[in-house]
Amino acid sequence: GKVEVFTTRPDTIYGASFLVLSPEHALVDSITTDEYKDQVKAYQTEASKKSDLERTDLAKDKSGVFTGAYAINPLSGEKVQIWIADYVLSTYGTGAIMAVPAHDDRDYEFAKKFDLPIIEVIEGGNVEEAAYTGEGKHINSGELNGLENEA
Repeated sequence: GKVEVFTTRPDTIYGASFLVLSPEHALVDSITTDEYKDQVKAYQTEASKKSDLERTDLAKDKSGVFTGAYAINPLSGEKVQIWIADYVLSTYGTGAIMAVPAHDDRDYEFAKKFDLPIIEVIEGGNVEEAAYTGEGKHINSGELNGLENEA
């Protein structure tokens, strides 16, 4: 099946190195593998006790669990893990995001915490140190390479 994701930065899709669904997302139960069902259920229960404000507080420690499922990045063809995390809300966009940790602060924190890949696709920052959200040339981006990005 397909997961419809929400993004404000379609130009960075080559840097999408994992997907994050809200804990309430309709697909969570059907895609979670048996191995991860208990962890996912426990996480969903914990997330349901928090307000949207608590869940999206930028200062809060990122939390989440792997579902055991994978998606394919439609442009790069890379296999990417599907996680659930409470910083993604079911009421915002589609309740699913393509995580681009090299160029989004929240995704960066999540990727660092869970040791997920960080793929730089806009030149100009140092993704070893922090997400780069500014403008620059596309790199690692197929046919977009060399084009200027305007954030």
